Amino acid sequence: MRAYGELQGTPREPRLMPAPVQKNDSVTSTLGGIGWPQPMLYAALGGYASNTGVPVTPFTALQSAAVYSCIRCIAQDIALLRPGVQARLPNGLIRKLPIHPVNLLFSRPNQWMTAYEFWSYMVTSICLRGNAYTVVERDEFGSPVELIPVAPDRVTIMLSDEGELWYRVNSRRLGYGIVIPPEDMLHLKNISLDGYMGVSPIAISQDVIGLALATQQHGGILFRQGGQIGGVIQFPGPLSDLASKRIQNSWMEQHAGVQNAHKVAVLEEGGTYQKIAMTNEDAQFLATRQFQVVDICRIYGVPPHKVGELTRATFANIEQQQQQYIDSALQPLARSIEELCDHHLLFADERLNMGIKFDFDQMTRGDTKTRYETYQIALLNGILSRNEVRAKENLNPVEGGDEYRVPLNTADPTDPQQQPQQGAKPPPPPQGGEQGEGDDEEEDENADADT
Repeated sequence: MRAYGELQGTPREPRLMPAPVQKNDSVTSTLGGIGWPQPMLYAALGGYASNTGVPVTPFTALQSAAVYSCIRCIAQDIALLRPGVQARLPNGLIRKLPIHPVNLLFSRPNQWMTAYEFWSYMVTSICLRGNAYTVVERDEFGSPVELIPVAPDRVTIMLSDEGELWYRVNSRRLGYGIVIPPEDMLHLKNISLDGYMGVSPIAISQDVIGLALATQQHGGILFRQGGQIGGVIQFPGPLSDLASKRIQNSWMEQHAGVQNAHKVAVLEEGGTYQKIAMTNEDAQFLATRQFQVVDICRIYGVPPHKVGELTRATFANIEQQQQQYIDSALQPLARSIEELCDHHLLFADERLNMGIKFDFDQMTRGDTKTRYETYQIALLNGILSRNEVRAKENLNPVEGGDEYRVPLNTADPTDPQQQPQQGAKPPPPPQGGEQGEGDDEEEDENADADT
């Protein structure tokens, strides 16, 4: 076994065993190849193929503002959420377990990364490469104690003839050539064509991203060379090589570059200038760039307003688009992480009544007025107590704030605790017509006596 703590000088050893490869040579099938190469082979070949002629790699794709913004939004929003272990009670209720060891692991995944940095890296990796790998380091009892992320370029997926899955890892933290069993590898993958490896969004959408990069480069070259180039200078007679070179250099010195744009051109010896390149309006340059932003947003399921494209956004539909972003971009990824962590970080008996969930309350809080109106409905219907509401607003609890209010029209009449406090009983009503008739007869007798 290989010691994890060689760089830190600690003597502890991992639970990971590379013995299956040494004992059995049947693990020879490796996923990938020229038809579907590993990320390192893509880098060696110069990036993903693009019909625009611009090489598209995970690094060059980030030069597109739309790609960078989409990945930044998803990575940061998932990192802002906090996964936690929850227990499912027999009555169907959910109870959070803040002191569970896995929650402590989530608060500090490893020695050099915070929880925010760890989840942000995982999501960035899957958005760029289609796969994210994290090795689960365990103690002698099998409990997870550390999460070690590994770059996708340093992981090779191997499949044995019997269908067993293994991961060969090259890492300075873990070791070189070490083989990881699937139960110790958190493999977060994008949509897959074979069930073992996720598809890279950059590789599948190389033309979409390549067109965005090409229009971006075209704009840079356009302003560097000047807006009035791309034509020919015609003369009535032939020119010598020296004269042609001199006129060309003079034209470039006087009219190339942003600073020289829109200068008046003076041509000598009867020369005329004829423009042959199409203008920005003819090429619909700005419309193409705007459409590419929306097209890239489709790849990641991000609404355009999240990346600054507000052409079709209004104050009336921003909230609906935000909810759409949570439903289509964040929750599917969060569910994949939840199920993966359930299987790898919880024991089999714990998975019967426990689960790991992301808390989306912070993403759906809304404005102050909307929150307070929601709290009022929850308080009046006994859904939340006052202290629970104060906890959501980061306020201290108050005495007596743990009681739940129950509406009178929904209270149980047989439960004295749900009945309102009764005061002094009102006097009994009169007994109907008998008492009234006696009073009338007494009044008549008094009247006769007086007479």
